[in-house]
Amino acid sequence: MLPKPTFTTKAEPSCSAGKAGAVLAVDIAGAKAVAAAIAVTGSETLPLIDAAGRVCAGAVASSIDLPPFDNSAMDGYAVRLGDLAGEGPWRPAGCTVRIFTGAPVPAGFDAVVMQENCERSGDTAILSRKPPAGQNIRIAGEDVAKGACVAAAGDLLTPERIALLAATGTASVAVLRRVRIGLISTGSELVEPGEPLCAGRIYNSNRFFRRAALDGLPGPALDSADFAGR
Repeated sequence: MLPKPTFTTKAEPSCSAGKAGAVLAVDIAGAKAVAAAIAVTGSETLPLIDAAGRVCAGAVASSIDLPPFDNSAMDGYAVRLGDLAGEGPWRPAGCTVRIFTGAPVPAGFDAVVMQENCERSGDTAILSRKPPAGQNIRIAGEDVAKGACVAAAGDLLTPERIALLAATGTASVAVLRRVRIGLISTGSELVEPGEPLCAGRIYNSNRFFRRAALDGLPGPALDSADFAGR
C-alpha cells in the first residue's frame, strides 16, 4: 500500500519591503495612492490655440451672445408673416429677401422659408405653405448668453470646448500646469534596447510601454522624465 501523501503550505507572501503580511488588493493600493496625491495648483496663461488637452484653471464667461445676432438657419427667403394674408399660394413680391445660412435676418422679417420649399418666377418667390413665426431663424444668444460660463475650473479643454471658447471671442485661457511624471525602471536583469543581451538578461520593454502609454493618454498633457535603473 502506497504511503499517504503529505502537503505543505507556502509561507504568507511578503511585501516589497520584506515584511511579512497580506498583500494589498489593487483597488486599495490605488485608493491609497490617490489619497496621498497632492493636487496640481500652479497655473499659466496660454494662447487658446496652444491650450488643447490642458485643464482649465478657472471659470471663463462668454463676452458675447452666441449667435451674436438673429440669423438664418437655411438658404432661402426671409418673409414677413403679415404679408401672407388670405389663401395661398402667396406671391409676396417686394416683401421677400433672398438670404443665406448664417446671414443676419433683416429687421421686421419673422420667418425664413427654405429655398427648396419655394418656387421662383422671375423676381418673385412663390410660397405654397405659410411658415410659422420664427421658422429657420436662430435667435441671438439662444446657444450661449453673454456672461454665461463656457468653461469651468477643472474642465478638460477638448477640441469641442476650444472651438466654443474661440466662438465667444476668448483669445487666451488660464490652465493648470502640466502633471509631472517620473518613471523608474529597476531590476538587475534589465537591459536597454540596443545594448548587448547577456545570458539571464531581458530587454526593458516596460519602460517603453509606460512612457508611450502616458504620452498617449487623453487628458492633461504630461511633462515626463524617465530614469533607467539597474
